[in-house]
Amino acid sequence: MNSKKPNKVLAPLVIAGITIGFFTAAYRFIFVKSKQDEQSERELDRKIPDTDEFN
Repeated sequence: MNSKKPNKVLAPLVIAGITIGFFTAAYRFIFVKSKQDEQSERELDRKIPDTDEFN
């Protein structure tokens, strides 16, 4: 029987790529989203006048 040896390089590269993709997505979800939330809160604070201005 002439069986082909499995490729020992391709499988680890695929697993590493999936892992890096997962960590990148998690980083974006946690850190980038929180930065965007902070920026939107700052913009809202600028748009909403203080109550002292009306008194």
